[in-house]
Amino acid sequence: MSFNVFTTPTVGTTTTTAGINNATITRINCKDIYDLLERLCKSFVGARNNCRDILRHVTQYISNCPSALGSTLPYDEVSLVAKIAQHLNTTQSTSIVTASVLLTTNPENALSQSRTTLFLNLHEQLKASQLDSHQRCGLLTFLYYMADAKYSSENGHNINCGITGTIRNQNHLSYKPNASLPPNNAMQLLKPHTLHKASPISNTNVAAPHLSLVGATCASNIYNTSADVNHKISLLRHKNSASKSSCYTESESSILPANINNHITPLRSGPDMYKILEAQNNLNDDIVQNVIYAFTGIHGKYLKKDIISGKFKLEIKAKTLNVVQAGMLLRLAELGYYHDLVQSYTDSKSGRCALGLMGQGFVSALKNELTKYYGMVAMLQEQLNKQRQTEMFSYYSHTKPERLSLMKILVWSVDPLQRLQLLANIAEACQEKKGGALASTVHGFLNSGNPMVRNVAKELLLAICGPLYQMLTKWLLEGEICDPHGEFFIECLVEVGPDRLWYDKYRVRSTMLPNFVTTDLAHKILVTGKSINFLCEICQDKQPIRGRDELRHCIEENAEHIFSCVADTKLHSTIDSIYFNTSKHVLDIVMGPHKLLEHLQAMRRYLLLGQGDFIGILMENLKSELDKPAKELYSYDLSSIMDAAIRSTNAQYDDPEILNHLDVRLMSPCDGDVGWDILSLQYTLRGPLATMLEPSMSIYQILFKPLWRMKHMEFVLSSKIWKDQKCNAKPLRCMAAQLQKVLYRLHLFTSEMIHFIHQMQYYILFEVIECSWAQLQEKVQQAKALDDILNAHDEFLNGIKCGAFLDSNSGELCRTMETVYEGIIRLEVWQDKFYELCFRELTARKKYEDEVRKSEKLGKYGVTTEKKFERDQEFKIFEQTLVSYHKTLENIGGDYEKAVRCFLLALNSNNDHNLQLFGIRLDFNEYYKKRDQRLGVPLTFEHMRMSNVYFNNNKSLLGSRVSSIN
Repeated sequence: MSFNVFTTPTVGTTTTTAGINNATITRINCKDIYDLLERLCKSFVGARNNCRDILRHVTQYISNCPSALGSTLPYDEVSLVAKIAQHLNTTQSTSIVTASVLLTTNPENALSQSRTTLFLNLHEQLKASQLDSHQRCGLLTFLYYMADAKYSSENGHNINCGITGTIRNQNHLSYKPNASLPPNNAMQLLKPHTLHKASPISNTNVAAPHLSLVGATCASNIYNTSADVNHKISLLRHKNSASKSSCYTESESSILPANINNHITPLRSGPDMYKILEAQNNLNDDIVQNVIYAFTGIHGKYLKKDIISGKFKLEIKAKTLNVVQAGMLLRLAELGYYHDLVQSYTDSKSGRCALGLMGQGFVSALKNELTKYYGMVAMLQEQLNKQRQTEMFSYYSHTKPERLSLMKILVWSVDPLQRLQLLANIAEACQEKKGGALASTVHGFLNSGNPMVRNVAKELLLAICGPLYQMLTKWLLEGEICDPHGEFFIECLVEVGPDRLWYDKYRVRSTMLPNFVTTDLAHKILVTGKSINFLCEICQDKQPIRGRDELRHCIEENAEHIFSCVADTKLHSTIDSIYFNTSKHVLDIVMGPHKLLEHLQAMRRYLLLGQGDFIGILMENLKSELDKPAKELYSYDLSSIMDAAIRSTNAQYDDPEILNHLDVRLMSPCDGDVGWDILSLQYTLRGPLATMLEPSMSIYQILFKPLWRMKHMEFVLSSKIWKDQKCNAKPLRCMAAQLQKVLYRLHLFTSEMIHFIHQMQYYILFEVIECSWAQLQEKVQQAKALDDILNAHDEFLNGIKCGAFLDSNSGELCRTMETVYEGIIRLEVWQDKFYELCFRELTARKKYEDEVRKSEKLGKYGVTTEKKFERDQEFKIFEQTLVSYHKTLENIGGDYEKAVRCFLLALNSNNDHNLQLFGIRLDFNEYYKKRDQRLGVPLTFEHMRMSNVYFNNNKSLLGSRVSSIN
């Protein structure tokens, strides 16, 4: 009997010829090997004389594959028998046409038994010998490769020529050697360093080689041991080529020995082949089933999970796998590892999943991805189950259905593996995050250039932002925050009262602000919800805002627009529309019924001293009270005086509702304070105005104190010092000779101080306050939202603070100006004492003159020497005291001039041109400039560098220039 083996020699390991391994070769003589090979070749050719040619071909095969001896067998016995039987069936099916011709022409040569049946009977004889399973495998492997036409042609040999003795001249149909082999044939997975891989045969008309097994029984006597088959084999896929055939002639049967029937026992070919293929299929299905188990993170027969790393590793006892199968299993098990990793991020008990409602959305999205993945794995399992059910029917129907193989599953697993790897990376970056931080992390993956990454990130981001959209809708439409886990980027401070609702109760939580929500958009969202709360809670206006339905519909249908990098989407425009509508409604409420602008003007007139007549009368009426020590004053007494001042001035024509907010406030006194130091006017706000303007009231109090002090200095100079001088000039005219010099200096100093205070008052009250108020009115008319008015009002107050030398950069000016004020107070005190001295001297003189006239009337004509001497002594004391007062006045004037010169130098050295012009007006006649060389130097860089003010303000700049020069 002969059989044809058309297989493509594949990369893998070969077995030892006749079951001999390397260890055996090292222990026996080489001559025995050649004797053994010679006996084997003789059994191949029978009585023919070409044994030497066969021996040469065999030795060349061994020399070409020296590593085959002692290496691991690529197939077990059952696999080899199945391959040979399958190939015999294929060659038999391709020669149906030729066989029918032979049966009609030569009945003696008809194939009474099939080739497969003869080979299986021969194999039974081989199993009955004293050979173990490894030796039988070696023999079958050797015969399998020696009969391979592709291997022979590659190495330049035609072994079958020597065996058959002739090449058929009949026309053979083209035939592909791999047609009957499955795509996952283990021959294709062998190691490349042990067996040559032949190129495809280009000639399709090559005759099918035949190998005679007539000497198989003789060869079976070479071995002396036996064993059982202990390995299952890979799945073989059958595929018959019914369209291909070959011709048999009479010479084909001549190679069979005449006594072949005496050595072969007939067997049933169908059930035996089914058992063989069933074993192969069961092994392949078992491996595939283990792979499917690993896909869902379940242990199997071949794969076990590492407890520490969580990765799959091969089971030590799984020895039926070859190297390639093991490698493919490990590669496929990687999908199960990433499945377990993603699944761990969905388990709340693992401590690795995201937090909060948005975290639950993220976990839900991961679970949906895993559900889709489970669906694909279930399809694999269903395909495997159907494959097992149709296995029996496919064998008897001679059909070869598509089967699951490791290579097919490996190709299928590429996309799921990439998706699970991406999900694992995103989940790892998002672990223990919540709210906007979670959304920002996932949004970062949208910048990837991979479309698959962007699509997955977008799906996850939509799932994450579901709770965010609900919170955003509720905040924009109802002004409520439903955020139990602190995920929303708008935060509500419960401990803050309604009076601070607009400024402090709500704020943006920067840590929860998603990176796709800009700062400007977050501010609009904050103001919109805050305005709704302001209208409902403070203004008691619960009228719905326009655009509610449009916003709700837009968020439901265009939620992904919020991820846009440019704020030109429909969602952004809808949010802007809601913001402007809400702000305009709030603006109409506060500007209409609540008279915001009228209240701002009232605070300017009374707290910033814009109502001049009222302030003058108030100071005049309060003078007697404010001169008292601070601890002796009571606010209700001062309030009645203020009401009288209102009724005496144009303030009486103001709206009574506005005047009801005005009151007097006494600050906490310190030791030595008088009423002027602790008095302050207070404007009390109520309702919505208190919520909006309450933070600004402290600034008004800060501004009121220096303005009140400046007005007090103007009142002292004009209503006290200058008035006393004019009133006392006539009574003291008789003492003009003694008081002329002192009064002259007093009048000069008074004029200087009045000029300074008038210019200071003009600059602050007009150039600073009035000009800033005009700008505020203009911005109020252009305002579109309440925040525009409040921001303009803040700029108004900050401008006044800077102009009144109360900002952080005007510390030197403020201290110098306070020194000037102290000079005015010293002059007031000095003048009071001076006029007291003068009037005491004037009284003494009048008394002396009265005594002289009285004595004249009595006829005494004069006074005694003692009285005259006493009067002369008093006059001398007066003159001496007058000199000391003169010196004191000069000291006061000198200190004042020094303070003014320092103030002028600070003004001229300032970068603000308005302050420089103010300095020019203070020294319009260059009086101080002539007395201070620093003021006489032009304001060049050298002068500014030498001045202390400029040097202190620009120390860092000069230092950097010096270091750069060095």
